Amino acid sequence: MTVQPSLFQSRGTAGAFRTQALVNTIGEVGSDRVMFSVDYPYESMQEAADWFDNCPISDNDLVKIGRTNAAYLFNIA
Repeated sequence: MTVQPSLFQSRGTAGAFRTQALVNTIGEVGSDRVMFSVDYPYESMQEAADWFDNCPISDNDLVKIGRTNAAYLFNIA
């Protein structure tokens, strides 16, 4: 059984803020198919947000992953 690319990030990095895993995922599936999330209350929202805000990815990708992709998916844009 193969794993769908949409499941890679949640299975691959849950509970760990791994920059290289995020960069690899963007490289593999594209920033249009990645969304930021936090496993609250098990993970700190502040720690996750601080990590994400400082990831070495473009500002455009930060906005897409942090907001725009979810707004599009849930039709709330």
